[in-house]
Amino acid sequence: MKTATFRLAAAAFMLLLLTVTLRPAQAAGDSALQVTPQAVVMGAQYNGQNLTVTGTVPEGSDVVLRFTGAPADMHLREKGKLFGLLWMNVGKVSVKNVPRVCLVDSSRPFDQIGAAATPFRLEGLRDAIEIEEAAKSPDLDIAHELVLLKQRDGLYHESEGGVQLAPAADGVQQFTATLHVPSALATGKYVVEAIALHDGTVVNKASVPVEAKLTGFPLWLNNLAFDNGLMYGIMATLVAIFSGLAIGMVFQSKGAH
Repeated sequence: MKTATFRLAAAAFMLLLLTVTLRPAQAAGDSALQVTPQAVVMGAQYNGQNLTVTGTVPEGSDVVLRFTGAPADMHLREKGKLFGLLWMNVGKVSVKNVPRVCLVDSSRPFDQIGAAATPFRLEGLRDAIEIEEAAKSPDLDIAHELVLLKQRDGLYHESEGGVQLAPAADGVQQFTATLHVPSALATGKYVVEAIALHDGTVVNKASVPVEAKLTGFPLWLNNLAFDNGLMYGIMATLVAIFSGLAIGMVFQSKGAH
């Protein structure tokens, strides 16, 4: 009985010793990631929000950071001149695999990181867009124009050097960055990704989910629109009537002077 107990205690001690010995090697390969705050809360005064992203990567790695939404389908109208005179809808364009938002930053300029970072950039996103119904104009690069449109809306953005790396310790490096989420962000589920690259190879990935949600008056108004459409319609009509009366009174008073 005593012999069995001694053997069990010895085995437990060896297992603990082995765990402690291997811990640095495991830490050197991990890519921990934290995002603060963990949710984008949209109130009446919402005008975008900063997310602080911290984590660790293997020593000597470059870091590419992304904030993305789930890919979705988009149906667009192509504008063109009819008979060379009038601008009208001349066709439909359908595209797939288009994220609602894509914000990218890195620890170094992308030309120094190399081609391994391309799939995670806006360039790689543009190549991944699938076109189901092409434009009537053969010279129109739909994917390129769509990315430009999203950039003008602030939903697509690419930066360099915003990810700061600390000195290496125990085979890992800590990093920190600030991602600015645009005011045009829609509610839904998003992901912050950290990609570690070394010598032209992806050596690690980590991701954290982030939810964008309404609060306060915008949430109340949204619930009213979906849960009580009649009341929402009455309120919208009353607001329009009183706004029109107020504007009329302002212009009338100016005209009297």
